Amino acid sequence: MLSLVVAALLAVQQPPPPPPDTTKRDTTKVKLDSLPLPMTRSVSLETSEGTWMSLDVSPDGKTIVFELLGDLYTMPITGGAATRITSGPSFDSQPRWSPDGKRIVFLSDRSGAENVWLCDPDGSHGKALTKGTNNLYASPDWTPDGNYIVVSRTSGVLGSVYELWLIHKDGGSGAAMLRVQAGPNQPPPMNTLGAAFGKDPRYIWVSRHRGGFGYNLQYPLWQLAIYDRQTGRLFTQTDVHGSAMRPALSSDGKWLVYATRYDAETGLRLRDLASGDEKWLVYPVTRDDQESRFTRDLYPGYAFTPDNQAIIVSYGGKVHRVAVPSGQVTDIAFTAKVDQQMGPMVHLPIRVDTGSVLVRQIRNATPSPDGRRLAFSALDRLYVMDLPNGAPRRLTNDSVKEQVPAWSPDGQWLAYVTWTDAGGTLNKIKADGRSRPVRLTSDSAFYDTPVWSPEGARIVVVKGPRAPRTAEHSAPGYEIVWVPVAGGAPTRISPINAAGRPHFSRDPNRIYIYEGSEGLVSMRYDGTDRRAHIRVTGYTYPGPGAEPNNADEIIISPDSDRVLAQVGNYVYLVTLPLIGGQTPVVNVSDLSSAAFPTKRLTMIGGDFVGWTNDSRQAYWSIGRSFLQWDPVVADSMDKIKQRTDSIRGDSLKGDGFKALADSVQKRLRARSDSLSKQPAYEPQRVDVSIRVPRDIPRGTVVLRGARIISMKGDEVIENGDVVVTDNRIVSVGARGNVPAGARVIDMSGNRCGSTSRVWRGA
Repeated sequence: MLSLVVAALLAVQQPPPPPPDTTKRDTTKVKLDSLPLPMTRSVSLETSEGTWMSLDVSPDGKTIVFELLGDLYTMPITGGAATRITSGPSFDSQPRWSPDGKRIVFLSDRSGAENVWLCDPDGSHGKALTKGTNNLYASPDWTPDGNYIVVSRTSGVLGSVYELWLIHKDGGSGAAMLRVQAGPNQPPPMNTLGAAFGKDPRYIWVSRHRGGFGYNLQYPLWQLAIYDRQTGRLFTQTDVHGSAMRPALSSDGKWLVYATRYDAETGLRLRDLASGDEKWLVYPVTRDDQESRFTRDLYPGYAFTPDNQAIIVSYGGKVHRVAVPSGQVTDIAFTAKVDQQMGPMVHLPIRVDTGSVLVRQIRNATPSPDGRRLAFSALDRLYVMDLPNGAPRRLTNDSVKEQVPAWSPDGQWLAYVTWTDAGGTLNKIKADGRSRPVRLTSDSAFYDTPVWSPEGARIVVVKGPRAPRTAEHSAPGYEIVWVPVAGGAPTRISPINAAGRPHFSRDPNRIYIYEGSEGLVSMRYDGTDRRAHIRVTGYTYPGPGAEPNNADEIIISPDSDRVLAQVGNYVYLVTLPLIGGQTPVVNVSDLSSAAFPTKRLTMIGGDFVGWTNDSRQAYWSIGRSFLQWDPVVADSMDKIKQRTDSIRGDSLKGDGFKALADSVQKRLRARSDSLSKQPAYEPQRVDVSIRVPRDIPRGTVVLRGARIISMKGDEVIENGDVVVTDNRIVSVGARGNVPAGARVIDMSGNRCGSTSRVWRGA
């Protein structure tokens, strides 16, 4: 009976079913080689240069095929007017002639995703050789017999670890020749790019590197290797500090050319395959792409001429013939007519705000012991406000940076730290702001995260040397000290390694602080009797010997029963067990398998975590919002919601529900799913509103002598003036009179765009 009642109530809340859809649907099949975006505009121009142009030479040595702005072109090997053979909004790249000169393999996203394509030398009879929707490809090449394509492939639109694949020219899914091998506790997989054949079709030259895209990688990265198609074995061929990339081999088996980095520039090296001797063939050339995602290989494609007397390569915006082995360079001049098709213009007028600035972040917000006031810093200034809706007010008129307020146990004082280029101090001030700040330390140092002792007689604070904070990378040398509330010399408690926040719990004689990999530790005022209480860890990034990430902060509750842990920008409530012996470790990456009861409190992250003195509420901040979580109320609401969700779920199983129309059942299930996903409890939230005047520059500046590219059609103004008053461009035009009091900045040799950005090099 209950299920029928609940179902009926849910049904009443639903809107009436929509009328049947009688609209005629478009069932026209989309052509494989056409993208759905309508082309409404085009840009036409003629150019004699291009960037990152991969090219190849036809087997008869008469024609060059190359890519330019996502289209393919052919031209005589002597240069001249290029003929566009592919067009449209798709991006076509990395062409290679078949050994018989009758087909061209290239990459294109004309089907909506990048795939391997074939076409005739004039661009006609395009055919997709692969049909994936979630792959990227690089550097396709033909096997010498003309039956297969060898190409590098990676999965996902952001993939950067490529496998080497073999695909038949007539179709089929192909097979991986060098597959990515990855798994738990395995080293990063090997990456394979730039397949190339020489005289012996048994061997494929490739460039190899362990792992994909990454930051701050250490050289060398890529090295050349040969892959034996009969045995499947690999043999490394280079050990070059600047890496070795994009091999090209002469068909007579005499020469190898490859790209490498030297002294921040990329060049092409020539190796005599018989003797192993090497020299620079041409240096410098186009910069390689080792530090990025190398989506079009590490260097643009180039090729030997059929007689092996030269390579044809693009760099510096031009196409060149480089003689082998002399390195003599002959330019191959060309012109190409470009017609770029584009979709509709997207123009969103956005007015730059000139009014006051709303503060977007409050830092180290902490409630007073009685819960009636909130102290925090914003824009490096100290504020106090009445909760929940009071107006924030500054406590000082000082110009130094003021940070990390901490309430005295009686709520009458706030301790805080300051910082200037000359160093910082530990201060205190009356919470009503009616008196001047009192400096508690005489020496200039770096101070952080002060906390009052429970009886209010001492202030514990993190201290570090001033000079390393301004000059060194990580600024080591921190310690926790205590200072009398009346001021005086700091007394060392203990050196520390991490940047945790000192705090207290049930025992007023023990100071707690988070020490990174050691976890939450505590000690006495003299640094003795050090104990580790808990470690909290999170996600484990894949890699050899990887360990879970440690928490960013752990704060024990005043009653010592729980901790707040900040892990991966989320805030967790973790039960603190008393085990003895080894420090307990709780991993929060999967709450269902956590060692002890754990709850995630935040949906979108949180920072500056803490507890109220009575342990009844946890708090944190995010942006300009201060949030408080009541565990007792939250647990009660969770139980109520579980019961409600259970009743609602049961109501969807009875006979009365099954008798309803399918469309009604579907809506009721969707409604039930939506309600079950809603949180049972939301923390109390206070949005802090502080507005300050916007910092607007004043005065007039004339940018003089640049080439100005305006937004007025194709207008280009040589040796012009851009006049800026305050924060607005007031005039753009030919050189004129300088306004009174204006500052003139010489921009000769630069280009100014209409958005006032400046590019180096005219």
